[in-house]
Amino acid sequence: MITDERRVREELHRIPEPCGLLMREPIDICEMGLVDEVRCTNGHVRIVLVLTDASCVHFSGLQRYIGDVVGALPGVESVEVTASTTTMWTPDRRTA
Repeated sequence: MITDERRVREELHRIPEPCGLLMREPIDICEMGLVDEVRCTNGHVRIVLVLTDASCVHFSGLQRYIGDVVGALPGVESVEVTASTTTMWTPDRRTA
């Protein structure tokens, strides 16, 4: 079974946005508007995040966590998580 983008996005809704947790306002990374792109190709999943701060100290932890969650999906062989270098996060990206 090959995982599709819809299924990956469902799993990404399980991942909390770290600063929201610290501020006691839990929100997931999708609702926060951090997920810019999801592509699934032959078992490889590529996810591009838009960070709220280019120097986000939580990015490497998010990369590992996303890799673990998405990598556990059936049909996923590898997960690549990168930060966008062209898009800046703005509050209007938030959906919650």
